[in-house]
Amino acid sequence: MDKGWIKLYRKISENKLWICEPFTRGQAWVDLLLLANHEYGFFYCREHKVEVKRGFVGWSELKLAERWKWSRTKVRKFLKDLEKEQQIIQHKSQSYSTIEIINYEIYQEKEQQEIQQENNRKTTGKQQQDTNKNDKNKKNDKNIDIVQNFYDSEIKKSQNNENYVNFVNILFGKNSLSKKLDRVLSMPIQVSFEQFKTIDQYKHNHKVTISDYLVSMENYKDLLKKNTTVQGTLLNWIRRDLKRQQ
Repeated sequence: MDKGWIKLYRKISENKLWICEPFTRGQAWVDLLLLANHEYGFFYCREHKVEVKRGFVGWSELKLAERWKWSRTKVRKFLKDLEKEQQIIQHKSQSYSTIEIINYEIYQEKEQQEIQQENNRKTTGKQQQDTNKNDKNKKNDKNIDIVQNFYDSEIKKSQNNENYVNFVNILFGKNSLSKKLDRVLSMPIQVSFEQFKTIDQYKHNHKVTISDYLVSMENYKDLLKKNTTVQGTLLNWIRRDLKRQQ
């Protein structure tokens, strides 16, 4: 299958063809991405103002069940599955709930990066190539800043968890290469604190050195060709080695 992406306008979520039949699981996941706020918003629930940040979905299980033409039980199971796969985080209270799309910001930025790269390929000439090189450097710096902001936010969520902070520091230079792991940091889906907990379990249960694996990933030239998630790639490499050692 060819790599790439397509533009999918949010207005499609209102099209009769989109909502005329019961949703598939894949369609429901795409629908959540379409329903997620792309800017700050809010709604009122029982006279309480509920904030819905960028990347959050302010729909209840009941409303999603009606929209997807599913039972409420099926919706609840689907959302739990997504949460287990660390694609969403559910934020619930007694009166309302919101759904956070994990890595929403990085996903959006990756799309913009692909647009710019496609535009760059349509230009020719040495002068333009030099300009593109400078633009690419600036873009890479911008992407790193976005990833840095993501990790700063996750560190706050973790309440400065020491193990998670050490993991982030490895990515940003405290490693055997003494430099930022640019390839790893360029992967579309980075490691939230919730995702890190699984990595941390492997570290303690199997005595693996996470830093060594991250450096190996950085040194792998084809890392970005087939791999998109830092956590998934890292765990696959660890599991592969553990299997060999058995």
